[in-house]
Amino acid sequence: MSDTDETAKKVRPDLGAAFIATNKKSEKSYDMSGTIVVDGVKHRFGAYQQKAKGTGKMPEGTVFYTFFRVEKADDTSFNPSELEA
Repeated sequence: MSDTDETAKKVRPDLGAAFIATNKKSEKSYDMSGTIVVDGVKHRFGAYQQKAKGTGKMPEGTVFYTFFRVEKADDTSFNPSELEA
């Protein structure tokens, strides 16, 4: 790939990140949390992992996440895209 091809790549905005909890503080802690930007506003979220029972559209045992918290993030939250390289 040439330098011209590299500079022609589309710049993608940072729309957030999701993190799977690997060492939860308690059983009630979220299994996934993170941030997402919607219409230019940063939100944080928390979700629990579940498994499909096979009575709906997903096969039994399919893992999915149900979101129980979505709220505007405060302005003091950590933003990795603002770090200096």
